[in-house]
Amino acid sequence: MDQLIPSMATLVEVFRPCFRQEVFETFQHMLVGWIMAPGPRTISEVWQATGRAGKHHWDTAYSLFASARWEWDELGKILVLLIVARLIPTGAVWIVIDDTLCHKRGAKVSFGGFFLDAVTSTKKKKNFRFGVNWVVVGLAVHLPFRKDRSFCLPVVWRAYHKKGTAGHKTRTELASELGTLVAGWLPDRECWLVVDNAYLNGTVLANLPTNLNVIGPLRWNAALYDLPKLPVKGSKGRPRKRGDRLPTPKELINDPVKYPGTEMEVRFGEESRQLRVQMIKDILWYSGSKTRPIAIVLVRDTEGEWRDEVLLSTNPNVTADFVITGYCRRWSIEVVFYESKQLVGLHDPHVRVEKSVERAHPMSWFVQTLTILWYAGEGQGCPEVKRDRPWYKNRVTPTFSDMLGALRLQHWDMLFSKELEAGKDPTEFLNSLKNWLAAVR
Repeated sequence: MDQLIPSMATLVEVFRPCFRQEVFETFQHMLVGWIMAPGPRTISEVWQATGRAGKHHWDTAYSLFASARWEWDELGKILVLLIVARLIPTGAVWIVIDDTLCHKRGAKVSFGGFFLDAVTSTKKKKNFRFGVNWVVVGLAVHLPFRKDRSFCLPVVWRAYHKKGTAGHKTRTELASELGTLVAGWLPDRECWLVVDNAYLNGTVLANLPTNLNVIGPLRWNAALYDLPKLPVKGSKGRPRKRGDRLPTPKELINDPVKYPGTEMEVRFGEESRQLRVQMIKDILWYSGSKTRPIAIVLVRDTEGEWRDEVLLSTNPNVTADFVITGYCRRWSIEVVFYESKQLVGLHDPHVRVEKSVERAHPMSWFVQTLTILWYAGEGQGCPEVKRDRPWYKNRVTPTFSDMLGALRLQHWDMLFSKELEAGKDPTEFLNSLKNWLAAVR
C-alpha cells in the first residue's frame, strides 16, 4: 500500500521541492498510510498501513517527523496557492481562524499543558484537559456540488507555547502572524479574515496588510465613537483622535427609532432568513481598531429564534449582506476540528519531542485539505462507498467522510488491479487483507 493513485500523485508532486528525494518518498508513503489506516493514526499503525513495515525499519517513519529537514509553512504556501488556483480563481479569499485542543498524555510532552476543553465545557461548568493547543488557519471555500455550506481547508498552524516557555506568544499574536502570512502569499487578492470574539481585538486588528480585512462579533458593551471633527484653524492642542461617544451596540439595537434598521432576506447557502438589520458606518472602536474607521452590523431575527448579533467589519464600504454571510463561513473551521479528531486521527500520534509534535498531529489537517482538493477535481466522477444505512433518509452528500471514502476506494481498486495485471494468485493478497482488517487496534 505504498503508492498513491495517479490523480493524487499528480496533486502531491507539487510539494516535492520542499523535501530531499528520500524524505519525499517517505512522506508519500506516510500520506498513503494516513489515508488508508482503518484505526488510530499512531505512527506505527500508519507505517503498517503503508505495506512497508515488514521490509523497512520503522525508524524511517519516526525520523520523518523527528529529524528530517522540512517545514509545514513551505507546504502551506504551496497549498494556499493550489487552493486559490483551483477553487477560488476570482473574488475574495476567505480566511478563517480558531484554536483547538489536541488531547495528549505524558509529563514530558512538548507544548503540553492544561487548557479549556471547549467541546466538553458548558456555560455553567468549564472543563480543562491536558493536551496541545493549536491555532489553525484555513481557507473557507464554496464547492459547486455543495452550495449549502462552506468547506474549510486548513493550510497553516502553530502550537501554542505556554507562558514562561521559550517562544511564547499569545493566541491572538499567533492568529495575527498567521493571517498576515497567508495574506502575504496572495498580495494581489482581496482577503477577509473571519474570527470569533476571542480573536477580535487590538492585537489582530493592528497593522493589517492592505489586502486583508477582518469580520467578527463585537462585544455588546463595546465603546464606540464618531469620527473626530476636523480641527478648527488656529485652535490649540493636538487634534482629537476620536469623536463623541456613541451608544453601546446593545443600546443601538434596542433603539430602532433613532437608529432605524431594514428588514431584509439573507440567504445562507440554499436557505434564507428574514432579518432586521441595522448598519452603522464610519465609526471608531478605539480600543480595538484605533483610528481606523469601521462598520458594525446589528442583526435581529424577526421570528425571535436566533440570538441577536453585532458584527464588525474593518472595511466600512461593504454591504450588510456581505458581512453577515461572510461571518457564517467561520463555522466551517469548527467542522474541520470535529472531523480531524473523529475521522483522521488528530489525537492519535504518540509523540513527545518538539519537532514530532509540531509535525505529526497536523498531518490530519494536511490529509483533510488534500482529500477535498482531490475530490473537487478528479474525485467527483469516482464511485462512492456504498453503505447500508437506511436511517439516513435526508442526508446531504458529499461530506468529508464521503470524499475520504471515495479516495480510499480508489486506492483499493488500484491495488486489486495491480494484483490481477501481474497474474498473481489473489488468495495471498486476500488473506493478508483479511488479517489486516481483522486485527484488533
